[in-house]
Amino acid sequence: MNTFYALRTRKFRVSATVALVCNSLYLAFLLLKPGSHDQFVLTADLAQLSGVLFGSLLCFVSSVERRQGQTARWTGRQWVALLLGLGILSECVGQAFFTYYDIHVISQFPTWADAGFLSEYPLLLLGILFLPTRPLTKTTRSRVLLDGLMIMVAVITCSWYFVLGPNVLQGNESLFAKLISAAYPCSDLVLMLCLLLLASKASGPASRLTIWLLSFGLACIVASDSIYGYLTLHGTYTTGNLSDLGFPVGFMCIGLAVQALNTTPVETAQAPSNPIVQKDVLLIRYALLPYILMPTVVVLALYVWHSGGTDSLALGVYQGSILLIILVFLRQILTIRETHTLNGSLQQANAQLEALATMDALTGLPNHRALVGICDQELERTQRYSRSCSLLFLDIDHFKALNDGYGHAAGDTVLYEFANLVQKTLRGIDTIGRWGGEEFVAILPEADMEEAVFAAERVRLAVSEYLFPVGGGIRLTCSIGLVTSSDSLHERDPLLNAADQAMYAAKKLGRNQVRKADDPVVLALVHEQQKNGSREDMALLGTVEALCALVETRDQFTGEHTRRVAIETMQLAQLLGLNEDEARMIGMAGHLHDIGKVGLPDALLQKAGALTDEEWQMIYKHPIIGADVVSLVPSLKGIAPIIRAHHERWDGCGYPDCLREEEIPLGARIVAVVNAFEAMRTQRPYQQARDMATALIELQHHAGTQFDPRIVAAFERMVIQTTGGRAMAKAMLY
Repeated sequence: MNTFYALRTRKFRVSATVALVCNSLYLAFLLLKPGSHDQFVLTADLAQLSGVLFGSLLCFVSSVERRQGQTARWTGRQWVALLLGLGILSECVGQAFFTYYDIHVISQFPTWADAGFLSEYPLLLLGILFLPTRPLTKTTRSRVLLDGLMIMVAVITCSWYFVLGPNVLQGNESLFAKLISAAYPCSDLVLMLCLLLLASKASGPASRLTIWLLSFGLACIVASDSIYGYLTLHGTYTTGNLSDLGFPVGFMCIGLAVQALNTTPVETAQAPSNPIVQKDVLLIRYALLPYILMPTVVVLALYVWHSGGTDSLALGVYQGSILLIILVFLRQILTIRETHTLNGSLQQANAQLEALATMDALTGLPNHRALVGICDQELERTQRYSRSCSLLFLDIDHFKALNDGYGHAAGDTVLYEFANLVQKTLRGIDTIGRWGGEEFVAILPEADMEEAVFAAERVRLAVSEYLFPVGGGIRLTCSIGLVTSSDSLHERDPLLNAADQAMYAAKKLGRNQVRKADDPVVLALVHEQQKNGSREDMALLGTVEALCALVETRDQFTGEHTRRVAIETMQLAQLLGLNEDEARMIGMAGHLHDIGKVGLPDALLQKAGALTDEEWQMIYKHPIIGADVVSLVPSLKGIAPIIRAHHERWDGCGYPDCLREEEIPLGARIVAVVNAFEAMRTQRPYQQARDMATALIELQHHAGTQFDPRIVAAFERMVIQTTGGRAMAKAMLY
């Protein structure tokens, strides 16, 4: 969040501009001293009163605006505005009395002006106490307290020697007058306490401008008060002194701070969870402030000692110096303890990060990264000492269905229970870790093939008999593939790949079983998989075959026809320069181009005679139905536009969308040509099969009207070629 959020509001910018202009004019007035002495004094008092009154108005206006639209309950920000506004108003009252006494040359002390001046300090303190507070740890609070005490002792020591002590010990005033006189430097100490409180206030960056304005305003008031007290003590103060500028500047800054506070969004303070990343650690410049003041006190003590001071003022300085040295010593002890604590926390955090980098958060087992390292170490030891080592690749059967049916929380529970069960079932020297998803890998040192099979069967049986606490209690199974290192197979990746293939074979052969990597059945399945493509490809082809089988149950002529269309469309796509993946997807579209016929009546599909207009309208819908069906399969969505447009014509007279020429997807144009050719060569109840030459002539006749001429020409070249290309395309598709 922007630190200067308030600067973006128009009201704040206007208020800040007015304050800057007023104080600039007041400064020019004090420097030039125009008019007679009496006029200058009166104008200076009134200008100072106006500046303080402006700061008070800013507080009260902000409080009223914040109040609008809220409930009857007062918020902390409203109390801040009210209390600070009342504090500045007390200054206004005191300044009004002071102006009256100054005009009438009344020099008595104390007066009602002092009552107004002294009333502002507790109100300012209460207002600052209501500021939003950020959470601090116990150690940080102790550090802030000691820093505050060090600053307070340093300031009190200097104030005692120059202002507070002389006011109390010197002069012929009454005791009450001395107390009132001493109350001003004491009140300045209260404002110093306010400054210290501001160092531990504010819940976030958005309130930082408020804190800066308050700090600057209070510092101006303290500085002006101190100069005023010092000059008054020595009888040299006159109205219109440059030190008077600090009062309107300070109180205007307080008013602007309240306005800034009420124009920034409310922040939510959150307690820090890690001491290393706390946001409440003070900046270096704040931490050094107490130590910067210490040399001042030391120099003052040396000066008093060198002057031979032994009176009450000197004794106060000595006592303050000794107390400050004690506080510095305690602060250093706290710093050492804090550093030790932070170092311990840092080591603990590093240990946690290291554990997270090598541990699966859900199961508490070694993760993929850790398993790779453990496996490499164990295989290296196996090679060095000519020992055996076996790997188990475990996968929970039907886990996706369980996750979809019971939810991910139930799936996480199953993974956790499965991990614990397998870990308890294996030997103590074995390592089980989560490889990814529902797959786990177990490393069995010193275990040969026979021992690995025994361990795997023990795990499989334990899992099948275990009642998982999901859905009232369910039983699950797992498929396990295993491999044992040998002279020819001792690298990590080949071993894991062999175990993975054995696990996949166990699933393929019925699940809930253990399969060895060198099992002949496993080797045969691996060979078949390598020939047909990846597991994902095989799953996708299975989906396509299932959909085609659905159409074959409705139309006996469709099955062989769609297979030929699939092979020839893929071959034609490659001839047209498309890459293997694009050609393969177009081949699948050719295989599924008639899937929409599942929405047509059997009587219509088997009708031998001419179709009626109503029946043709039903036929026109089958590309739309087919596209909608394949769109439900995420991996087949890409071919839906091809299936929808495979009956569009080059001249725009096709259906269902009347697309023309290049508007028709290329895959649909390819399927249209091959489909028409194979349809002419298929024996149907309503037509006789045509020979290849006649079918090609028919395609040429309709090139440029029904079909893309370029694709017809390419298909003709393909047909004339040998059937080797078709056999190759069939091998690629299936």
